[in-house]
Amino acid sequence: METNETLIKSLKIFNLKETATIFDMRTAYIERTSQNKFQKIFLGDEQVEKEFLKYFEAYMVYLKNYDDKNDDLSAFPSDMVFKFILNQGLYYMIRQQYMKAFGKFQEAFKLNNNDVALLIYLSIILIKRKNYYAAEKYLLKATELDKNNDDAWFYLGEIYLDTGNLNKALKMFETCKILNPLRSEVAAKLRDIKVGLGLEAPAKSPKMKQSLLNKIFKKFDKAKPSHKA
Repeated sequence: METNETLIKSLKIFNLKETATIFDMRTAYIERTSQNKFQKIFLGDEQVEKEFLKYFEAYMVYLKNYDDKNDDLSAFPSDMVFKFILNQGLYYMIRQQYMKAFGKFQEAFKLNNNDVALLIYLSIILIKRKNYYAAEKYLLKATELDKNNDDAWFYLGEIYLDTGNLNKALKMFETCKILNPLRSEVAAKLRDIKVGLGLEAPAKSPKMKQSLLNKIFKKFDKAKPSHKA
């Protein structure tokens, strides 16, 4: 059990008083973790990750000390249960515990298989496992549900780039750039892919390291049809 001081600290994170009920805490937790910044793919954004962890861990500290049966979600509406489970998956994702994250995301998928962010998170883990076929299915569904989601197009581009399909990768990253011109990593990928396809001349560099460009050339060579008899 945590000290009373620790529990009070958890309440203060949500601007709640010591007299707050468990209902108040759950409501505040759902409201904070439902902000727009958390509805997007925020992996790699340290500030947003830190804020999410603050809310998640504060809620868990309070919940564990409120009721030993805190894992029983059967009494809650399905959309709230979905959010609880999705947040658990996000927590494990940030902590790079990908197997646990994938398990939670699969649980959430059973409750709502049309959540675009969830589909993308599932695909990210599958890409890490090099299960490109399954990842592509999730991402294609995400683009059907929200054709303006630049993250879905970006990770489709990553799949096609990793598998050496440069023409498809080019289209995905071009779409991503149109939807989000400020996405910094896309410009470099587009430039290197175009060089790999012979659409642009490579930039002059006296000491070129093993970069994305070198990898693209290797994948492009592997993807070429063999001319042997």
